[in-house]
Amino acid sequence: MIHDSGNRLLDRLEPYLGRFALPQILRWIAGFQALSWGLSLFSKEYLELIAFNRSAILEGQIWRLFSWVLSPVIEGHSPIAIFIVLIALLFMFFISDSLESHWGSFRLNVYVVTTILLLASTGFLPMDPRLFGILNGTFYSVIFLAFAALFPNHIIHLMMVIPIKAKWLGWANVLLLFSSVLTSQSIWVAFAVLTGMAPYLLAFIPSFIAGAKQNTEAAVRRHRFQQSSTTDSEAFHVCESCGATDVTHPERDFRVTANGRELCCVCRTEETKQAKS
Repeated sequence: MIHDSGNRLLDRLEPYLGRFALPQILRWIAGFQALSWGLSLFSKEYLELIAFNRSAILEGQIWRLFSWVLSPVIEGHSPIAIFIVLIALLFMFFISDSLESHWGSFRLNVYVVTTILLLASTGFLPMDPRLFGILNGTFYSVIFLAFAALFPNHIIHLMMVIPIKAKWLGWANVLLLFSSVLTSQSIWVAFAVLTGMAPYLLAFIPSFIAGAKQNTEAAVRRHRFQQSSTTDSEAFHVCESCGATDVTHPERDFRVTANGRELCCVCRTEETKQAKS
């Protein structure tokens, strides 16, 4: 995690809990989701067994608190659907490896499991069960937004053709989530999305604020430096008659007269005319 206090807490916990972390956790999730998609071709009952169902959870089917994330997000088994599933699987493998190489297995497990449990807890809110699909979408958004925050300039070829930086796809992802909330017209869906986003917000917002502060300070220092540079250059040639400088009037010629006064060409001409008259 990015926040300093969170880092210190995780550093203390990792020696004790790190051995329970599942290496390549996102690869496992993506793999089982692809398997679930394949099994759905033969048995719809399987998907019902792993789907989020608050009534079933309250009756003791605790695995549903986690298994819902394995439900496939792609429907149908057409050639196009097969292609999309394969591309999504490879892309999730890539994101998994990138996040794990940056955070390590333990921190990635904390991020993923916390997101799953927070989203599962919102499933007990009094919202229409037909809207539970937003949980799956929010989970994958939180995962991708973490990747986009850590690797903002990584080029992703949309539709295998159009090169787009990860940060722009991240913003598009946020807009899609926002539109989903508006479409649902449910305050509970909005609360569920915000709750699911909590790990991302806690992990990255402090660093965004710190980065913005550093950029502001750098801009102030740059402005002061430019002002200082301008002041130095203004003092190099200053007309003692009209106050023009080689910065404000670079087209003018500045010279020191016989009596020791530095004048611009315009003022020298005026003094010459006055002397002749």
